[in-house]
Amino acid sequence: MKHFIKVLSVLVIVVLIISFVADDCKVNYNGIYTYKIDEEHSAVLRFYEDKTVLASTSTNDYMDVMSWFNKENKEMVLKGSYSIKGSTIKFKVSGMTGEQNYEGEIAADKINFNLKNKDSKKGINRTYTFIAL
Repeated sequence: MKHFIKVLSVLVIVVLIISFVADDCKVNYNGIYTYKIDEEHSAVLRFYEDKTVLASTSTNDYMDVMSWFNKENKEMVLKGSYSIKGSTIKFKVSGMTGEQNYEGEIAADKINFNLKNKDSKKGINRTYTFIAL
């Protein structure tokens, strides 16, 4: 009987672990992810279902951001394609103002990124928070 209870306990633990492991974490598409740089400016990211990602900086008036922060605005945004495996997200964005590499972990409505600038080779850590718009 003790052996049966031990085996049953192990099976229950394995089933619980498997049920909590996500195939792929997801990003939100109905808004933007922001990182507050200072009192007036934020870094912003926008994800699309077709795997396109945009990056830029903006004032903290997030409602205004949606009027220009889109795929067609090549002059003001960096653009790339993202990939997600498990909770890890990776992408490179580039445009008229430069190129940046992002690698991070998705955690609910936040993404913790290590961001590297191609030219300076410097890396910084940022936590972007999702804002629905």
